[in-house]
Amino acid sequence: MKRSLKLFSIFSLLVVLSLTLTGLASAETIRGKGWLYAKGSGTATLRMSGEVEITGHGIGAVYIYGAEEINATGQGHRANLNGGGVVFRGYSGTITVTGEKMVVKMVGTKIEFKATGGGSAHLRGRGYYETENLRGDWNNRGLDIEVVKN
Repeated sequence: MKRSLKLFSIFSLLVVLSLTLTGLASAETIRGKGWLYAKGSGTATLRMSGEVEITGHGIGAVYIYGAEEINATGQGHRANLNGGGVVFRGYSGTITVTGEKMVVKMVGTKIEFKATGGGSAHLRGRGYYETENLRGDWNNRGLDIEVVKN
């Protein structure tokens, strides 16, 4: 009995790991030029050098790490995080973030941003994106976009 429970536990762990790896492996990677605009729901994680302008619709959260400057106009809750980050929750308005090697993560049902500069973005959920040379949809499989400066 103990052996079958142990085998079942190992099998269950392998199934969960394989599903996780499948999700990671199925993310598509594309290369966009100049800027990235995206709108949708889910998560968007940017690793950028440049500027990110986020339009807040009062729903969700925005996490910012490593930014040199953060300007926010509008209403919502802003809090400092351990490690030097900032989080905005339920923000309605515009958040403009500039810096080198910063990380910006947006989570919610109304994500909207435009990023200029260089870096990468991972979009997961449902929505659409545009760059200077590309346009398309993002979905639950995930989409990685490399943004190259002009």
